[in-house]
Amino acid sequence: MSHIALVGGNEFRRDCDALDRALIDLTGGAGTPIVIVPTAATNENPYVAGEHGIRHFRRLGAAPDKLLVDDDNANATEMAAALEQFRAVYFTGGDPVYLLETLRGSLAWEAVLAVYARGGLVAGSSAGAMVFGGQMWRFNGWVAGLNLAPNVAVLPHHATMAARWDAQRMAASLPSGVTLLGIDDATGLLLPEGRVLGVGEVTVYSPDGPRAFGPGAVIPLQFQLSHGPGDRPVASTI
Repeated sequence: MSHIALVGGNEFRRDCDALDRALIDLTGGAGTPIVIVPTAATNENPYVAGEHGIRHFRRLGAAPDKLLVDDDNANATEMAAALEQFRAVYFTGGDPVYLLETLRGSLAWEAVLAVYARGGLVAGSSAGAMVFGGQMWRFNGWVAGLNLAPNVAVLPHHATMAARWDAQRMAASLPSGVTLLGIDDATGLLLPEGRVLGVGEVTVYSPDGPRAFGPGAVIPLQFQLSHGPGDRPVASTI
Protein backbone atom coordinates (compact mmCIF):
# COMPACT_ATOMS: atom_id res chain seq x y z
CA MET A 1 0.00 0.00 0.00
CA SER A 2 1.31 3.45 -0.92
CA HIS A 3 1.85 6.03 1.81
CA ILE A 4 2.56 9.72 2.17
CA ALA A 5 4.07 11.20 5.33
CA LEU A 6 3.74 14.93 6.00
CA VAL A 7 6.24 15.89 8.73
CA GLY A 8 6.20 19.22 10.54
CA GLY A 9 9.97 19.73 10.75
CA ASN A 10 13.12 19.23 12.83
CA GLU A 11 13.72 15.93 11.08
CA PHE A 12 16.41 13.38 11.94
CA ARG A 13 16.50 14.12 15.68
CA ARG A 14 16.00 11.77 18.62
CA ASP A 15 12.43 12.92 19.19
CA CYS A 16 11.65 11.72 15.65
CA ASP A 17 12.66 8.12 16.45
CA ALA A 18 9.15 6.75 17.06
CA LEU A 19 7.79 8.52 13.98
CA ASP A 20 10.53 7.28 11.70
CA ARG A 21 10.50 3.74 13.06
CA ALA A 22 6.83 3.63 12.10
CA LEU A 23 7.73 4.77 8.57
CA ILE A 24 10.43 2.10 8.32
CA ASP A 25 7.97 -0.57 9.45
CA LEU A 26 5.52 0.55 6.76
CA THR A 27 8.07 0.01 4.02
CA GLY A 28 9.45 -3.39 4.97
CA GLY A 29 11.15 -3.05 8.36
CA ALA A 30 14.88 -3.39 9.01
CA GLY A 31 17.01 -2.92 5.93
CA THR A 32 14.44 -0.77 4.11
CA PRO A 33 16.19 1.13 1.28
CA ILE A 34 15.35 4.79 1.83
CA VAL A 35 16.84 7.75 -0.02
CA ILE A 36 17.28 11.16 1.59
CA VAL A 37 16.76 14.01 -0.89
CA PRO A 38 18.13 17.31 0.54
CA THR A 39 17.07 19.44 -2.45
CA ALA A 40 15.40 22.07 -0.27
CA ALA A 41 18.72 22.56 1.54
CA THR A 42 20.63 23.24 -1.69
CA ASN A 43 21.23 26.90 -0.81
CA GLU A 44 22.33 25.98 2.71
CA ASN A 45 24.30 22.76 3.18
CA PRO A 46 22.68 19.81 1.41
CA TYR A 47 25.62 17.51 2.16
CA VAL A 48 25.17 17.96 5.90
CA ALA A 49 21.38 17.57 5.63
CA GLY A 50 21.79 14.35 3.70
CA GLU A 51 24.39 12.95 6.10
CA HIS A 52 22.16 13.72 9.09
CA GLY A 53 19.41 11.69 7.44
CA ILE A 54 21.73 8.79 6.68
CA ARG A 55 23.04 8.60 10.25
CA HIS A 56 19.53 8.87 11.68
CA PHE A 57 17.92 6.17 9.56
CA ARG A 58 20.95 3.87 9.80
CA ARG A 59 20.70 4.06 13.60
CA LEU A 60 17.04 3.05 13.29
CA GLY A 61 17.88 0.01 11.17
CA ALA A 62 17.09 1.17 7.63
CA ALA A 63 19.47 1.12 4.65
CA PRO A 64 19.68 4.83 3.77
CA ASP A 65 21.45 6.69 0.99
CA LYS A 66 21.24 10.25 -0.32
CA LEU A 67 20.71 11.86 -3.73
CA LEU A 68 20.81 15.59 -4.38
CA VAL A 69 18.27 16.56 -7.02
CA ASP A 70 19.01 20.07 -8.29
CA ASP A 71 18.54 22.34 -11.30
CA ASP A 72 21.27 20.54 -13.20
CA ASN A 73 20.05 16.96 -12.85
CA ALA A 74 16.30 17.03 -12.12
CA ASN A 75 15.61 16.04 -15.73
CA ALA A 76 18.49 13.61 -16.09
CA THR A 77 17.42 10.06 -16.87
CA GLU A 78 20.24 8.79 -14.63
CA MET A 79 18.83 10.62 -11.61
CA ALA A 80 15.31 9.38 -12.29
CA ALA A 81 16.57 5.80 -12.58
CA ALA A 82 18.52 6.12 -9.33
CA LEU A 83 15.47 7.42 -7.43
CA GLU A 84 13.25 4.61 -8.68
CA GLN A 85 15.49 1.99 -7.04
CA PHE A 86 14.31 2.93 -3.55
CA ARG A 87 11.34 1.81 -1.49
CA ALA A 88 11.02 5.16 0.29
CA VAL A 89 11.92 8.76 -0.61
CA TYR A 90 12.37 11.39 2.13
CA PHE A 91 12.62 15.11 1.27
CA THR A 92 14.29 17.29 3.91
CA GLY A 93 13.39 20.80 5.01
CA GLY A 94 14.90 24.00 3.66
CA ASP A 95 13.65 26.32 0.91
CA PRO A 96 10.18 25.24 -0.29
CA VAL A 97 10.21 27.57 -3.29
CA TYR A 98 13.44 26.11 -4.66
CA LEU A 99 12.20 22.59 -4.01
CA LEU A 100 8.89 23.23 -5.76
CA GLU A 101 10.47 24.86 -8.79
CA THR A 102 13.10 22.14 -9.11
CA LEU A 103 10.68 19.21 -8.92
CA ARG A 104 7.67 20.51 -10.84
CA GLY A 105 7.36 18.74 -14.19
CA SER A 106 10.72 16.99 -13.80
CA LEU A 107 11.77 13.44 -14.53
CA ALA A 108 12.92 13.21 -10.92
CA TRP A 109 9.40 13.92 -9.66
CA GLU A 110 7.95 11.39 -12.10
CA ALA A 111 10.36 8.84 -10.61
CA VAL A 112 9.18 9.68 -7.09
CA LEU A 113 5.58 9.22 -8.19
CA ALA A 114 6.54 5.86 -9.65
CA VAL A 115 7.97 4.79 -6.27
CA TYR A 116 4.71 5.85 -4.66
CA ALA A 117 2.53 4.15 -7.27
CA ARG A 118 4.15 0.78 -6.75
CA GLY A 119 3.44 0.84 -3.00
CA GLY A 120 6.30 2.92 -1.66
CA LEU A 121 6.53 5.79 0.82
CA VAL A 122 7.01 9.45 -0.08
CA ALA A 123 7.83 11.59 2.96
CA GLY A 124 8.61 15.26 3.33
CA SER A 125 9.57 17.38 6.31
CA SER A 126 8.82 21.11 6.60
CA ALA A 127 9.55 22.40 3.05
CA GLY A 128 9.31 18.80 1.85
CA ALA A 129 5.78 18.50 3.25
CA MET A 130 4.72 21.94 2.03
CA VAL A 131 5.31 21.16 -1.64
CA PHE A 132 3.20 17.97 -1.56
CA GLY A 133 -0.12 19.76 -1.13
CA GLY A 134 -2.54 21.17 -3.65
CA GLN A 135 -1.48 24.63 -2.48
CA MET A 136 1.78 25.93 -0.98
CA TRP A 137 2.35 29.13 0.97
CA ARG A 138 4.87 31.34 -0.85
CA PHE A 139 5.90 34.56 0.87
CA ASN A 140 2.43 36.05 1.36
CA GLY A 141 0.05 33.99 -0.74
CA TRP A 142 -0.80 30.58 -2.16
CA VAL A 143 0.63 28.92 -5.25
CA ALA A 144 -0.11 25.51 -6.74
CA GLY A 145 1.83 22.68 -5.09
CA LEU A 146 2.85 19.32 -6.54
CA ASN A 147 -0.62 17.91 -5.90
CA LEU A 148 0.44 14.68 -4.23
CA ALA A 149 -2.26 15.41 -1.64
CA PRO A 150 -4.46 17.82 -3.62
CA ASN A 151 -6.96 18.90 -0.97
CA VAL A 152 -4.49 19.89 1.77
CA ALA A 153 -1.96 22.64 2.43
CA VAL A 154 0.74 22.30 5.09
CA LEU A 155 1.88 24.80 7.71
CA PRO A 156 5.04 23.26 9.23
CA HIS A 157 6.56 24.00 12.65
CA HIS A 158 2.99 24.77 13.67
CA ALA A 159 3.52 25.35 17.38
CA THR A 160 5.93 28.20 16.64
CA MET A 161 4.75 29.41 13.22
CA ALA A 162 0.95 29.54 13.62
CA ALA A 163 0.92 32.97 15.21
CA ARG A 164 3.84 34.33 13.17
CA TRP A 165 2.27 33.40 9.84
CA ASP A 166 -1.32 34.04 11.02
CA ALA A 167 -2.67 30.56 10.39
CA GLN A 168 -6.29 31.69 10.57
CA ARG A 169 -5.73 34.17 7.75
CA MET A 170 -3.86 31.56 5.73
CA ALA A 171 -6.73 29.10 6.11
CA ALA A 172 -9.33 31.70 5.16
CA SER A 173 -7.47 32.61 1.97
CA LEU A 174 -7.19 29.05 0.64
CA PRO A 175 -9.15 28.06 -2.47
CA SER A 176 -12.36 26.16 -1.80
CA GLY A 177 -11.82 22.47 -1.15
CA VAL A 178 -8.31 22.78 0.32
CA THR A 179 -7.79 22.40 4.08
CA LEU A 180 -4.87 23.85 6.03
CA LEU A 181 -3.02 21.38 8.26
CA GLY A 182 -0.70 22.74 10.93
CA ILE A 183 1.90 20.10 11.83
CA ASP A 184 4.20 20.37 14.83
CA ASP A 185 7.92 19.53 14.84
CA ALA A 186 8.81 15.82 15.11
CA THR A 187 5.22 15.03 14.16
CA GLY A 188 3.82 13.45 11.04
CA LEU A 189 0.50 12.85 9.36
CA LEU A 190 0.39 9.49 7.62
CA LEU A 191 -1.83 9.26 4.56
CA PRO A 192 -4.15 7.69 3.49
CA GLU A 193 -4.93 6.63 7.06
CA GLY A 194 -4.94 10.19 8.41
CA ARG A 195 -3.08 8.95 11.49
CA VAL A 196 -0.95 11.28 13.62
CA LEU A 197 2.56 10.00 14.39
CA GLY A 198 5.30 11.43 16.59
CA VAL A 199 5.32 13.64 19.67
CA GLY A 200 3.17 16.65 18.77
CA GLU A 201 -0.16 17.54 17.22
CA VAL A 202 -1.71 18.09 13.82
CA THR A 203 -4.17 20.99 13.76
CA VAL A 204 -6.94 21.00 11.16
CA TYR A 205 -8.26 24.44 10.19
CA SER A 206 -11.88 23.81 9.26
CA PRO A 207 -14.68 26.38 8.76
CA ASP A 208 -15.72 25.62 12.36
CA GLY A 209 -12.30 26.63 13.66
CA PRO A 210 -9.03 24.82 14.39
CA ARG A 211 -9.04 21.38 15.99
CA ALA A 212 -5.90 19.63 17.25
CA PHE A 213 -5.25 15.87 17.07
CA GLY A 214 -2.56 14.23 19.18
CA PRO A 215 -0.34 11.18 18.64
CA GLY A 216 -2.27 8.11 17.53
CA ALA A 217 -5.40 10.03 16.57
CA VAL A 218 -7.04 9.54 13.19
CA ILE A 219 -8.15 12.75 11.52
CA PRO A 220 -11.73 12.50 10.17
CA LEU A 221 -11.15 14.05 6.76
CA GLN A 222 -11.57 12.77 3.23
CA PHE A 223 -8.09 13.00 1.76
CA GLN A 224 -7.47 13.06 -1.98
CA LEU A 225 -4.23 11.42 -3.03
CA SER A 226 -2.36 11.31 -6.28
CA HIS A 227 -2.74 8.04 -8.13
CA GLY A 228 0.82 8.08 -9.41
CA PRO A 229 2.76 9.40 -12.43
CA GLY A 230 -0.43 10.47 -14.18
CA ASP A 231 -1.14 12.70 -11.17
CA ARG A 232 -4.79 11.67 -11.06
CA PRO A 233 -6.21 12.18 -7.58
CA VAL A 234 -8.19 9.42 -5.94
CA ALA A 235 -10.37 9.88 -2.87
CA SER A 236 -9.51 8.12 0.37
CA THR A 237 -12.32 8.26 2.92
CA ILE A 238 -11.10 8.22 6.50
